[in-house]
Amino acid sequence: MNLKKVKSRLKDEKLDLSLCDLKEVPIREIATIKKATHLDLSNNLLTSLSSTFVDLKQIVILDLSRNMLTEIPENFGELKRLKHLDLYANQISRLPLSLSELKSLRWLDLKENPLTPAVASVAGPCSNLSECQACARNIVTYLSSVKLTIEEEKLRRLNAITDMETGTVPTKKGGRKKKKKILDKNNKQNLDENGSNQSSEVSLDKIEPLIITHNRNQADKTHEAKGNAHRFFMSMISWLFLFGLALTLMIVILPLYSKQSELFIEYIESKTGIHLKAFQKYSTDVFDSFIQAVINICNNLYHAYEKNFKTEMDIPANK
Repeated sequence: MNLKKVKSRLKDEKLDLSLCDLKEVPIREIATIKKATHLDLSNNLLTSLSSTFVDLKQIVILDLSRNMLTEIPENFGELKRLKHLDLYANQISRLPLSLSELKSLRWLDLKENPLTPAVASVAGPCSNLSECQACARNIVTYLSSVKLTIEEEKLRRLNAITDMETGTVPTKKGGRKKKKKILDKNNKQNLDENGSNQSSEVSLDKIEPLIITHNRNQADKTHEAKGNAHRFFMSMISWLFLFGLALTLMIVILPLYSKQSELFIEYIESKTGIHLKAFQKYSTDVFDSFIQAVINICNNLYHAYEKNFKTEMDIPANK
C-alpha cells in the first residue's frame, strides 16, 4: 500500500487500515503521518510485526484485533505513548517482557488468544471496560514482576559462575567484601550491556511457575495467619464462656453450703449495686428445676423399663 492510499484512509486523527488484506504493516508510510495517533489494523492477514513497528511512536490507540499474530516484537515497550491496545482474536501465546514498560497503558484486550494459563489468569475475561482496564494494570504489573525475577536469577547465576572461575576466595573479611563489590559491579555492567537480548533468551514459560509458586506461598501464609487469628479468637471465646460458667456456678451453688460465700455476695452487692441475691435465687430455682426434671426423666425411664422389658423377661419363666 503506497503513501497516497494510506493518506486517503486518514480521518481526523484516526488512520483506518482495517479490512485491507494486509500481510505486513506499511510502517514507513504510516510513520510520515504524524497526525495519526489512532491506528486501526484490525481484520487483516497479519502474522507478525516487524521490530521497526516501534518507529510509530505517535500511536496512542492501536487496534490489532482479528489478525493471525503469533507474537508481538520484543521491543514493543518502546511505544511509550500507547494507552489503548486491542489484541483480541489472534494467536498470541506469550507476551514480551517489554510490555512492562508501557506505563501509560490504560486498556488492553487479550480475549481469544491461546495464552499460557498463568498469563490468562492475570489478564482476566476482558469482557467490559472495567475488566479491560484491570487487564492493562495487571499485565504491566505481572510482567514487571517477571522481569525483576529474571534479572535477579541472572545476577545470581553470574555471581556463581564468577565465583567458580576465580577459584579461590580471600580469607580476610575486608578482602571478601571488596571482591564481592567488584563482582557485583561487573555483573551489573554485563546485564546492562546485554539488556533486552538476554531477556528474550529467558523463556517466560519457565519463569511463570516461579511467580505462581511465590503467589501461592504468599496466599498460604495469609491463609495460615487468618487461621491462627480465628483459632485464637475461638479459644478466647471458649475461655470466657468457661470462666462465666464457673463464676455463675460459684454464685449459685457455693452460698448453699457456705456462710462465708453468702457474706461475700452481700459485700459485692453493697459495693456494686448488682442484685446478686435475686439472681442467685432465680438461678437456684432454675438449677433445682433442672435437677428435678432429670430425676423425673430417670424415674420414668426406670418405670418404663420395669413395665416392659422386665415383664417380657418374666413370661418364659412362668411358662
